[in-house]
Amino acid sequence: MRHVTLAARRAQQYLRRPPDPRWLPPAVWVGAGLLGLGIAFGLTSWVMAGGLRHAWDGASEQLVAWSAQAGLTVRDVLVEGRRRTPPEALREQLKIEVGMPLLALDTAAIKERLEELPWVDEASVARMLPDGVHIRLLERQPLALWQHDGRFDVIDRAGAVIESALNVRPEAYRNLRVVVGEGAPESSAQLFALLSAEPDLSRRVVAATRVGDRRWNVHLDNRIEVWLPEQDVLGAWRLLARKAREDALLERAVTVVDLRFLPERLRLRLDPAALETPRT
Repeated sequence: MRHVTLAARRAQQYLRRPPDPRWLPPAVWVGAGLLGLGIAFGLTSWVMAGGLRHAWDGASEQLVAWSAQAGLTVRDVLVEGRRRTPPEALREQLKIEVGMPLLALDTAAIKERLEELPWVDEASVARMLPDGVHIRLLERQPLALWQHDGRFDVIDRAGAVIESALNVRPEAYRNLRVVVGEGAPESSAQLFALLSAEPDLSRRVVAATRVGDRRWNVHLDNRIEVWLPEQDVLGAWRLLARKAREDALLERAVTVVDLRFLPERLRLRLDPAALETPRT
């Protein structure tokens, strides 16, 4: 009986198993695979042929048209931060016309075009619903006039050329100092920052010449030339400022102040014409 019961249980367990899968014939699988590949190839060809792009472009154009009908058109363009950028150059790069659909503006492309302008360092472009465009410009700040090859170029604090001063009115740059010599544009900002440590003396600087791309000669009042050392430029400049205050050194008949050999000695070159005694 025991053996019969065990056999019966095994038979019941066998009956409870799920039936073995009935696989589809190989021909059906091959056909399904070929159909899937065909669909995938067709979709890929459609996308590559521009079907998706054309569909998206069509929807975008329709949206722009509807927005224009709803009143979202350009009526006002606000520009902030423009000081030296010519208005005509700005308009040419904006390419914005009154009445054009606001949503049709490619703000990224406008920003890129604006930053191609010589005076523009950074630009931002934003739509202002329902009918405005806001342009914000960050212009490059002129530092000095770089004299070279018979011309003057306006340079910024990084020493980069902004534009030629021949293209604008000379009086527009009357307050800028002139720098001359190899390496002068790249070193000018550092020099002028150092000279500003003595404001009264710094205000008298009208030009600076880079010598051998190692040191500077500074010109005061178009009358006195100061030969600065290679090392401890600040110390030499502070000494000159103190001599100017306490001894009125720069009010004498001096044409050159040589500070290259400090602290051992300070050399002066006097103007012979100013030292001549008037004949009676």
